[in-house]
Amino acid sequence: MNLHHLLVFHTIAKRGSITSSSKQLRISQPALSRELKELENRLGVTLFERLPRGMRLTYAGKVLAGYADQLFELARAAEFAMNEIASARTGHLSLAASNTIGTYVLPRMLSKFCSSNPDIKVSLFVGNTAQVSQGIADQRYSLGFIEGPVHVSGLTSIRFGNDELVPVVAAGHALANVLTVVPSDLDNIPLLMREVGSASRQLIMEILQELKIVKGPVMEFGNTEAIKQAAIHSGGVAWLPSVSISNELHSGALVQLASDQLTIRRPLSVIRRSSSPDSPADEAFIKMLMQNDRMSSYLRVVAREANTTVA
Repeated sequence: MNLHHLLVFHTIAKRGSITSSSKQLRISQPALSRELKELENRLGVTLFERLPRGMRLTYAGKVLAGYADQLFELARAAEFAMNEIASARTGHLSLAASNTIGTYVLPRMLSKFCSSNPDIKVSLFVGNTAQVSQGIADQRYSLGFIEGPVHVSGLTSIRFGNDELVPVVAAGHALANVLTVVPSDLDNIPLLMREVGSASRQLIMEILQELKIVKGPVMEFGNTEAIKQAAIHSGGVAWLPSVSISNELHSGALVQLASDQLTIRRPLSVIRRSSSPDSPADEAFIKMLMQNDRMSSYLRVVAREANTTVA
């Protein structure tokens, strides 16, 4: 069915006359009458009774008018939905983030974003860097957040902040009170790490090799909080994101090892598929993320709340 002809019919049915409909549609009366006649011929029915003053729907016309009402109401609803999405007022923000960002960085930002965009649905998967990167490549998520470089083809990254992995031990650990820790002090010391596939584990392994530290026994954990608890209970040396341990450093439950050599500085990046355009919701969130300035400003907020100072 020709939708333009249906619009002509629908307008005449609502207005009740060719003259009024001609003005609304900005089509000449002869052209309007011709298009209506073409529709009737195509359908094989008469849609209007032509009266001296106006037009009246036939039975067939009333049936078609009901369908036309539904169709054009649906079209209006579709246009409204597209306008809402285009303005980032509705939509779906599908995110994936590595452990540190997903646990300590994004919740604060998502709270702020959702308060400004209450009709946007948000979902967040938290995993390791390999899982996040592959999830973006497989189109399961639209935006990913990782620490360190991208190792999956077809993805692009933008740096939005910085963080540090700092070496810590429990207050009662033998290295806690050493004034200057040198790399060899860590030889054969038990290490607490994330699982294989985690960006933080890869960085730690690289610094162990670079500093020629003899790797001790490794305990693996699936998330940062589990490593933190193991470190607090004297499980060994752990490299933990500075953003995750301000309270523990302030309370004395954990002690940062006195060695700048052992601190690992890393970028925080947002990743997405190179070939896919960002949705309006994605664009709005990325814009807010970049306005957050560097990660150091976020660390200062966390530190202030914990009444401590993060270097």
